[in-house]
Amino acid sequence: MKVSLILSLILILCSCASSSDKQQEAIGNGYVILSFDINEQGQTENIEVVESSHEGFFDNEAINSLKKWKYRPKLVNGVPTKKENQKVQLEFEIKKD
Repeated sequence: MKVSLILSLILILCSCASSSDKQQEAIGNGYVILSFDINEQGQTENIEVVESSHEGFFDNEAINSLKKWKYRPKLVNGVPTKKENQKVQLEFEIKKD
C-alpha cells in the first residue's frame, strides 16, 4: 500500500513537472505592442495593448513594466508638453533553467 501510494505521488509530481515544461516550451518567445502617452512629468499614461502574441499571456507584465518607465518630457518653447500616441514593442523570452 505504501509503495503504491509513493509511486502514485512520484508519478503525479513528474507529470505536473513535465506538463509545466511543455507549456513553457509551447509559449516560447512573445511580444506585446503598446500605445501610450508621455505626460508633462515624463511619466507614461493611457497605456493600451495594440497587439499581443499568445492571446494576452504577456500583457499585464508589459503594461506593468511600461508604467515604470520615465522619459524626458517633450519641450515646446521651453515648456514641458504631453506627447501622445507613442508605441513600443516589448519582447519576452521564456528560458528553461
